[in-house]
Amino acid sequence: MSDFRKLAAFALTVALISCADNVTAQDAACYDAEVSARIVSQTPTVAPACADCVIMRWPWIVDLDVRRVHAGEVRRGPLTVLTVQHTDFRRDLGGVRWTLRRNTEGGFNVVGFGEDPERQCSPDDPPASPYITPPKGQTLEDLRREGREYYGRDN
Repeated sequence: MSDFRKLAAFALTVALISCADNVTAQDAACYDAEVSARIVSQTPTVAPACADCVIMRWPWIVDLDVRRVHAGEVRRGPLTVLTVQHTDFRRDLGGVRWTLRRNTEGGFNVVGFGEDPERQCSPDDPPASPYITPPKGQTLEDLRREGREYYGRDN
């Protein structure tokens, strides 16, 4: 691979990672809900391809079992959320507190791991950009299935 192509692949990867980080920083100023929930499953989406780079964080699809709602409008029971992470969360911790930010896809992004938003969003705050948006004609379930097939995991 030419030096130019290596540099272009690296720049694309940095842009994708920065995009996820910028969404986190911009949209994590507040949270819409705080819950205690247990992880049911967590599936990485397929990380962007790059030849000579290491991707440290990318979007995951996580299913929670919400046991208690501390703030906001969330039903108890199953809830699918989007995260940006490096590896699996420990599932042996049982119920964990999660701060959630409503996103424009009608779901939630997880915030608060490192950002710790200090205030609950007001009704005037627009929803955040989702950490990942399925391409036209696909759903989050399609991305989850691709991640499971690519990484050879089903948890």
